[in-house]
Amino acid sequence: MSDFEPPMLPGKAGKKPSVGLGQIETWANVLLQRMFPVWYCVRYITEMSMELVGDINPRSFLSHRWLSVGAANQAAAKSLLQASSQWHDCAELLKRIHKVRTYKRYFSVRNVMAVEQSDVGEEYGHILEYANSECRDIPNSHAEHFDQMSTELFGDKGHHYPFVYREWDGRYYFKNTEEPLKLGALLQHCHEKNRDLTVKGLIEIEYADMRAVELLRSRYWLLLMKRESANQIAYLVRAANIPCQIADFEWRRSDLIFMVLKKNDYRTAQIVEALVLKHFPKVSSIGGAIYALTNTRLEIDKTHRNNIAANNICANIRSIKQKAA
Repeated sequence: MSDFEPPMLPGKAGKKPSVGLGQIETWANVLLQRMFPVWYCVRYITEMSMELVGDINPRSFLSHRWLSVGAANQAAAKSLLQASSQWHDCAELLKRIHKVRTYKRYFSVRNVMAVEQSDVGEEYGHILEYANSECRDIPNSHAEHFDQMSTELFGDKGHHYPFVYREWDGRYYFKNTEEPLKLGALLQHCHEKNRDLTVKGLIEIEYADMRAVELLRSRYWLLLMKRESANQIAYLVRAANIPCQIADFEWRRSDLIFMVLKKNDYRTAQIVEALVLKHFPKVSSIGGAIYALTNTRLEIDKTHRNNIAANNICANIRSIKQKAA
């Protein structure tokens, strides 16, 4: 951040130095930063520009293109474990959040939104969009077509077919082993003819350990933002002698990183409040929970979700300020 580096010293001794307006402004910034580091950081945040983080959990007919909470948490935890020991507690909490349990249950295939794998290069937001484009040559308009495809795909009565349900965003997908053309055609028939098919399922449920989430929420702010913005703010936060650590996000979004702050200092609350009031929702994952998760689904209306998160953040800030007072 060259804006905060001291300017070059004047020229040779005995010569009158030439001081430009730019140098004076730089010296003034350095002086203000050193005398009032928190005020300077808050002022900088309110005047800086910041890019939107974009959609961190895109819709796709392929489940591996969705946000992986487990992968993101593990990446952040790895970064924090490589930092000083004061961040190891946060790393351990992040590693505890993602949980999986498996049940044998009857499952309605109409719930399937995506599959695990496909050789199709085109992007579709849902398995039905894939079916409308890729399965047009598969006959599926009559009841006998439905019965035939049902038998071919799920005809083994003694087998439990693998499905995954992600509790935090309400998404289901099928762990397929071959191109899902017949599955797409079957689902297309189900939705167009208002039919259903219930099969024996081995349902893997991915969920968040809310005990770990609440502990994380009570101790840390996790601010997810663009890498450049996070590095700029982290520079100023550290200059104010406030503990701050940068942590990686999911590998598919290498342009994003976490800025991790502790909730035990009212000065931190001032900085977070400035971020929220000025840049929300350009900053995601605030509140010390999982990204945009505020104990609600990622797929709910964005405006409603932002209002929920903003209210939670402001309540947390007020609580921290009251405790400090």
